[in-house]
Amino acid sequence: MHMIPLIRCRACESKLLQVERIWALADGRNVAHRRCPECDMRDRVTVGSFALKLWMAREQRLREELDARATALADGAPVDVALA
Repeated sequence: MHMIPLIRCRACESKLLQVERIWALADGRNVAHRRCPECDMRDRVTVGSFALKLWMAREQRLREELDARATALADGAPVDVALA
């Protein structure tokens, strides 16, 4: 069985995968349609409820962090352009 990483694009290794939609299967698993904004690869993965819960919690944390950074920039925070 080949395991597809939930948070990495299988085509370009990007960690910016976006969940486009999710639906539940009768057996308790979930199917998620994903899209990579870097290479435009689209696929589907089937995941258990626990893995989906962790994945969605990670996505929420990333959205909150991005929102906080955008707010700070809008409020005049300096922009750090150093590459890590």
